[in-house]
This record gives sequence, C-alpha cells and structure tokens, in this order.
Amino acid sequence: MARIIPHLASPAHTPFPARTPSPTRRPSLPGIEDLRCGRTPSTHEARQSIEEHSKGLRLEQERIDAEQERIDAELNRLHAEQERINTEQERIDAELRRLHAELQRLSTQRQDVTRELEINQALLAPVHRLFPELLSEVFMHAIQNSRPCTKFAVRVLCSVCTTWRATARDTPSLWTSIDLEFTDRINDHILYLQLELSRQLSLKVLGWRLYPSRLAAEQRVVFDGLSDADASRVEEIEVAGDGDLLSLLRLRKLPTLQVATVEVLDYCAPNALGFLASAPVLRSLSMLIVYQCVDNDVISGFPVPTLPTFPCVTRLQLFIANDFPVSAFFPALSKLAPSLRDLKIIAGEVAGWDETKPAIPCEMPVLRTVELQHYSHILLTYITAPALKDVTLHGDGLHPGEQDPTESLLDLLSRSRPSLRSFSLDDAMQGSADTLLKCIDRMEGLQRLSMEDNEYYGMADSPRMVTVLKELVCDENRPPILPELRSLSVHFQRGHPRMHPDIAAPLSQVRLSRKVPRVCAGRVVVAME
Repeated sequence: MARIIPHLASPAHTPFPARTPSPTRRPSLPGIEDLRCGRTPSTHEARQSIEEHSKGLRLEQERIDAEQERIDAELNRLHAEQERINTEQERIDAELRRLHAELQRLSTQRQDVTRELEINQALLAPVHRLFPELLSEVFMHAIQNSRPCTKFAVRVLCSVCTTWRATARDTPSLWTSIDLEFTDRINDHILYLQLELSRQLSLKVLGWRLYPSRLAAEQRVVFDGLSDADASRVEEIEVAGDGDLLSLLRLRKLPTLQVATVEVLDYCAPNALGFLASAPVLRSLSMLIVYQCVDNDVISGFPVPTLPTFPCVTRLQLFIANDFPVSAFFPALSKLAPSLRDLKIIAGEVAGWDETKPAIPCEMPVLRTVELQHYSHILLTYITAPALKDVTLHGDGLHPGEQDPTESLLDLLSRSRPSLRSFSLDDAMQGSADTLLKCIDRMEGLQRLSMEDNEYYGMADSPRMVTVLKELVCDENRPPILPELRSLSVHFQRGHPRMHPDIAAPLSQVRLSRKVPRVCAGRVVVAME
C-alpha cells in the first residue's frame, strides 16, 4: 500500500488529464501532503482517501454526463433549428423566385399599359391638342366617303364629346349636304339646324328618291318648301324618280346650281327635267335613262326628256339603260353642243332599235374629251369635233367582230381631222387591224396610246394588237408612225391578266426602238417614257 500511494500520487500516472480544478473538487489526495511532509499515512487512511477521491470522481463523471446530455440535447435542438432554417430558406428562395417572376410580369404589363396609354393619347390628340381649325379639316376629310353625310355628322362627330360637338357645329362645310335619305320631312328639326349651321355656304341636295309613295311626296315637299334664299344656295342636286313625279317638281330659281344628276325611272315625261330650267350656270349634267319601252311606245318618236336651255353645260354623262339608239338623244346633244367639252355615254352591248343618222352632222366646236361604250360609238359619225384631244372607246367583248368602234372613229377623223393627244381602245383584238391603222395614221400628234383586249372568251392571241405594235417599231429607213408617242400601254381582259405570247416580242421591239430620241427617214421621234 505504501508503494501504491506514491505511484498514484505521481504526476506521470495521473489517470485524468490536467484541467482547471472544479470549485467542489479538492486539489489532490490527502496523503500527498503528508508524504511531502515526511509523514507516512496508514492503510486505513489511504483507503479512505481513495474512496473519497473516487466518490468525487464519480460525482464529476455524473456532472460531465449530465453536461454532455445537455450539450447533446442542445446540439439536437440546433440541428433541428438548422433544418427548420434550411426549410425556411428554401421557402424564402421559392418566394423570391415567385416575386421575381411577378415583378417580370408586372414590368411586361406596365409596358403594355404604357403602350396602350400612348395609343389612347394619340387617339385623343385631335381633341386635346389640335386647334379647332385643324380638327375641322380632319372632320371634312372623314366625312367625304360617308353617306349619308348628315347622319355621320350627327351620330358620330356630335356624339363623341363636347369638344367634337362644338367643333362640328362650328364647321359650316359639314352641314351643306341635305341628304333626303336622312332628312325627309320639311318639319324635321335637323333640316333647319343644317340650314342654320351651314352659314350661307352652297348646298347639296342628295339621296333624293321619288317613287310613287308617301315618302316621295314628303321629299318633294322638302324641295318645294325651301325658301328662295336657301334654294338660291343649292349648288348640286342628285335625284332619281318616276318621270311623272319629276315633272311635278316646282320650278325653282337655282342661280348657283352647277351639278345635276337625274335618274329617270319607270316612265318618261317630256318635262322630267323642267325643274332645272332656271339653272343658268349649270356646268355638269348626268342623266340615267332606265325606263323601258316597247315598239308601240316609239311609233311617234322615242320618249326622251326635253332638255331646257343650259348655256354653260361643259360636261355631260348619259347612261342609256333601255337600249335606245344614240340618234334618239341627238336633239338633246345638239342643244348642248356649243358649250360641251366632256362627253361620256354608257350603253348596253346592242341597241334595241335601228339608228337614224341625221342629215347634217352636229358641230361641237369645243368638245375635247369623249368616252363611248359599246354601240354608242356611232355618235362619232353624227358630229364634227375639231378641238377633240382625248378619245376612249369601249367595244363589245361579248360579241367580237359584230361592231368595230374604230370605223366610227375613222369617219370622224376623215371629216374633222382633230389633233388627238390621247387614244384608248378597249375592244376585242381579233380580226383585221386595217381600220385601226388608218385611224392611227390620222393621229400625227398622238402622245398616249392604250390598247386592251377585252375579248370575253379569253383567246390566246391578239392579232390586231400585234399588227399595230409591229407598225410602231421605228426603222431609220421608214417614216415613223406616231413620232410624238410618249406613253404606250397594253392590257388584257380581267379574267386573263397574263400577256398573250404573241405580244411580248413586238412590244419589246417597240420600247427598244423608242428608248431614246432618234431620227427616222428625216422625222424626229421622241423617247417613250
């Protein structure tokens, strides 16, 4: 035992590593101090000392175990907290990704909203930014293709906002068209509002339909009920109706009337145009003849409206929808001959009655432009037109070869020798081109030539056109045809828009030979455009 105590007391054999002494633990065995002092403890004392020390060690071990359990519990709590934090971080990351996506969506939506706002601002610009004068010009442009004009002005321009309404009411030109399809009663307040808002500007009476009905009577009352002051402002009239109803219209003084369009339907009364008799400055007259007749109706002559004296008419459009011969309208045309400058006649394919050629041709001294369709080309044999510049002939594509409009043109050119500048031929291009070439020979000063093959059945070739094109090819050793020609165009029937194979080569030769100015057989040939 005496050997054990010093061995246990040796620092080299201490069973526990050195550590900071606990407040409840003694610094060393009790016998150590005795040994250091030279006193040898007894066996009982040594045992007691060991037991006490062992007891202290057990208490220390229990304390360490408790502390370790506490630390383990704390570690477990921290691990659990870390897992919770990781889970929360994943949730936060997912939420961040969602928020980023939402921000991106909101950013895109904001761009869309900004763009829509810019568009809306642009749409609102005429109201908020334009001066009233400019806004009035916009209104005038918008109303040009809107019929009836009054309906558009009332229901659109005056119904958007107060700014538009005020501007529209202050724009007199918006209220100058009295459209009887919209204003058909003399007591209609819109009519009186128009007359007031138009501020003494020239008026147009449009959409007038005189059929045997209550509405026709009311529309007639509107025209007859206009005051003399308002009637004197009428510049244009557009009316369609039965001939008897037209003849019942009140004769009004129309000192400023310049344009008149009259459709005679169902029946023709000789005085159907009598309501225009007091229109001394009428410039343009359009007549549509629709009423049908049988042979018994024309025994004593064709029922054609009698034209009043119009000393200033320069433009006439005649639509013959009842197959009357052109000679039936010759007296009316003769009345307008001194002042007529532009003439257009639209007719069917074939006349229903034979033509009666007048004994003496009618001289039209100032006629410059004429456009004739189908059988109406026969008019050229009834007139002389020394000042004629522009001729357009539309032949019959359904019955090719039955009529040749160039024969009538040749008759005119042989008698009048006008200096034509433009010639357009819309006709079937089959058969001989002799008559057409004779016409072209008499057009020395022609500058524009247009040819269209309107043959309805779509033939694969155009021999008349080919012959003309070959003659137009310039050769230095041959006198040129149409030396002043600047524009040449060829077309084909709408159902067959592709160029016929026989046309390509001669057309190319013409263009190549007239590409630059040149001299052929001593004649100067201008370059084509």
